Amino acid sequence: MTRLVRQTLIVVYEARFPAAPAWEPGPLVLQHGQVRSTAEARSEYYSAKAARVLYGDAAHARRWHDASRRLTAHGEIAGIEALRVTDKPDACGLVAIHLRLRQGTPIALLRALARRRDALPADFDPQELVGGQITIEPGIRPFTIAFVTSARNGLPRLYRQPRYWRWPPACQWLWALASRTNLADYPPDPKNLEPADNEIIRLSSDWQAIVLRDGMGVVGVRSDRGQDDPFYCYAELYLRSIYLDAVLLGMLQKQGLTHLEKRMAAALDSALSATMAGLEREVSLFRHQLWAQHLTPHGAPNRLLTAYQRQHALRDRFEQMLTEISDFNRLTRDDENRHVNSAVVVFTLVTVPAGIALALLQVLGTDQPWLLATVVGVCLVLIALLLRTRSARMAFRALRRRFTA
Repeated sequence: MTRLVRQTLIVVYEARFPAAPAWEPGPLVLQHGQVRSTAEARSEYYSAKAARVLYGDAAHARRWHDASRRLTAHGEIAGIEALRVTDKPDACGLVAIHLRLRQGTPIALLRALARRRDALPADFDPQELVGGQITIEPGIRPFTIAFVTSARNGLPRLYRQPRYWRWPPACQWLWALASRTNLADYPPDPKNLEPADNEIIRLSSDWQAIVLRDGMGVVGVRSDRGQDDPFYCYAELYLRSIYLDAVLLGMLQKQGLTHLEKRMAAALDSALSATMAGLEREVSLFRHQLWAQHLTPHGAPNRLLTAYQRQHALRDRFEQMLTEISDFNRLTRDDENRHVNSAVVVFTLVTVPAGIALALLQVLGTDQPWLLATVVGVCLVLIALLLRTRSARMAFRALRRRFTA
């Protein structure tokens, strides 16, 4: 098999932060040549809104890193990054583990991380790596970013069956890395081997990427000269920094939308007027903090974010949420108007006959008890008859629902 020159793997876990981790603030600093991926350099690449979410500021830290290296059975852990959304206790966030593999291929480890059947467990424990500072969300499969390049002979074929002969090796690797499968897990359909043009992200003529639901695959389409290949060295740096950040922002958006959808479902079980204001504030905060579709004038991160949003239907989910909130607002306004109108109807049915009776007694100008009793009795009978009308019964039902809800 052709030797793989570069095998970079980034594993991103959803997590919760009881407190800020005791690591160095800022993203993991990478360097090749004169390029250093500091928070300041990345902030110049991204818009101010995206940079504030990804890197924080002097008053609100959002990102930390641990640059210590650890050996694993297949390579080494080159660093760990942590990113959280807010300063609140138990805030949601992400943990990214950077790995470099030294032997074999990433497929076996990717299958283990995806918990494929018959796959051996991963040779590292993310909870052990972060200690007690961060809580990795249990039961949620991580998102993976895998990048491979090959030596002079090009990438080998992963699917050697005759029905896959027309499938180029680079596309085979893109699919395998992003889907985290092999032929036994999921045999691809030969009729649908070629991805659509909007699915393959051509980062340049030398490397390509594809984003699926739980993984992103990146391959070099020409030979890699290792440390003597400046392009792929810079490409790896960009992948582990600004391109990773675009995916991290998409994952934060997914976390936020999932939380809002749960709040929306809980709103159906309570009084709309009591929950609508809080829900609208949360949606406005999400739109202000996290929701973005344009990150930078440079094209690649925008395409990566768009691809991730498309895989998780984030735009459609957000639009549906806004539509549902609009419907909730309409229902709330209709209920309030109905209650107000019902109260006005009952008030009118009671006060109008009483007002007529008082006016009649004033015109008569008498203080005879029998006449007063007659006018009051007629007034009460008229009020009773009016309260038995259909309009009055509907008004009472609406008010009863208002006070018993």
